[in-house]
Amino acid sequence: MNAVNFKSRFDLNNQIARDNRAKFTAAGVIAVNLVGPAGSGKTSLIESLLSRLSPIIRSAAIVAELAAERQVERIARRRCKAIPLVTDNLTAIHIRDAIAQLNFGELDLVLIESEGNAHSPVEFDLGQNFRASVFSVAGGDDKATENPFLVAGSDLVILNKIDLLPLVKFDLSVFMQDVTRIKPKVPIIQTSVESAQGIDRWVEWVESCLSSNLGARPLPRAPNPFIRIPNQ
Repeated sequence: MNAVNFKSRFDLNNQIARDNRAKFTAAGVIAVNLVGPAGSGKTSLIESLLSRLSPIIRSAAIVAELAAERQVERIARRRCKAIPLVTDNLTAIHIRDAIAQLNFGELDLVLIESEGNAHSPVEFDLGQNFRASVFSVAGGDDKATENPFLVAGSDLVILNKIDLLPLVKFDLSVFMQDVTRIKPKVPIIQTSVESAQGIDRWVEWVESCLSSNLGARPLPRAPNPFIRIPNQ
């Protein structure tokens, strides 16, 4: 895909993302995109979140994975409506089609799980209100610097499977420095679903999203695909 065609696709996606976000906002629904490489533990983090959120929080999930059906089965066991999208190249168009299957009048929170865009140099805006990027200790300490646009477009960075640190070659200081270089003030949470380390902080972060005043918050922007992120 040449630069002109990509820019056209990028602009169209952003317009649909704005429409998606307007629908979420009008309905008083908060959309959180949980995005990261396969195997980083996104579905497990969603399961842990759903098991700890107040029962008065009404949730739904949109799962965009090549194995989405299996992930949806796991999430549905938490009494959460989940919609599978079998794709590894999620865009705002997919989300527009998925939210047409949801009754916003019965929801407070929509979780969007995705692996990112394998065919794009940037993470497309989906119309979410917040984005949390998920990396795993098992995936290596270089993943933040390999995915700078993902980190730059995130409101939270989660380093998951922290219980594996003694078992794998992973330099925690390298990972943390890479994240803060790309986005200096982004919060970072270290989590382990197995030991429950950091899970309360993850739940508290989502609860803070639900209680946020989005009317006073600038709308998130997808990173410009034609501008490199400078070293800071």
